[in-house]
Amino acid sequence: MPIPKRIFYVWGANEPKRPDVDWCINTWHFIMPDYEIIEINENSTEYFNFQKELEENKWFKTVYERKMYAYVADYVRIKTLYDNGGIYLDTDVTTIKSFDDFLEEPAFVGLQSDKDITHEIFEPAILGAQKGNEFLGQVKNFYNQDIWTLPIYNMPQIFGHFIKKNFGSFVNRPREEQEIVRYNSLTIYPERYFIPFRYGEKFVAKCIKEDTYTIHWFGASWIKPEITFFLENKHKLSIEQIEALYPKYLKQSSKNSLLENIFSIKKTNARTEKVITLLGIKYHFKLKT
Repeated sequence: MPIPKRIFYVWGANEPKRPDVDWCINTWHFIMPDYEIIEINENSTEYFNFQKELEENKWFKTVYERKMYAYVADYVRIKTLYDNGGIYLDTDVTTIKSFDDFLEEPAFVGLQSDKDITHEIFEPAILGAQKGNEFLGQVKNFYNQDIWTLPIYNMPQIFGHFIKKNFGSFVNRPREEQEIVRYNSLTIYPERYFIPFRYGEKFVAKCIKEDTYTIHWFGASWIKPEITFFLENKHKLSIEQIEALYPKYLKQSSKNSLLENIFSIKKTNARTEKVITLLGIKYHFKLKT
């Protein structure tokens, strides 16, 4: 059964979308008008029963209550794709080609760097899978208990853990030498397919290759002191101990992502629209008042 033509993303039910998020989602509609775009939020029940999962999964409830929304999205993407099949995209991803070429894969993910550190090189910001995919089933089960006992916690680490467990050590190559790697339940694509430039690099048009399908803009919403503290101690300390130490790590300020900075413009002369040109395509978006 092929991957269905549906794209899932996660966003708060009562949270207004920033212009950069609207822009990313609109590129999905523009490039793939025949795909269903589905938002998962606190009110969702059909593809992901949000309130039921809060009751039944301790990890999901914990990260949601701490407003660790990147990790909320981690669990949602795995459970939703395993149960239904489809494609998940982070809201800091723009699309430039249709995903039709990947629909026959059992599951697909891309690389994000050429570091020879297995648990850091897989980036499920763009992730597709058939319903009931075996690999995603193992990742889903990880969130029931092992997430509390092992020191790993983010998607690249968890994917690296299960890739090594299922398929052996993954030997990564320099960016220009990367090739498609196919396993029985997962296909791994070179950086240029989904992650054409790296976190901290400057985006330029030459990053885009003939076989590039998406651009990941690295919103990096997880990089906050209080989140790092929790994640680095969740397998060492009890919840009560973490709660006692947690407040001193709280920081309200955070750095804007690349796209947020692009869209953070002052409206002058009653301008209500912004035009962004990407690879020769002009996207028009209304500015929120």
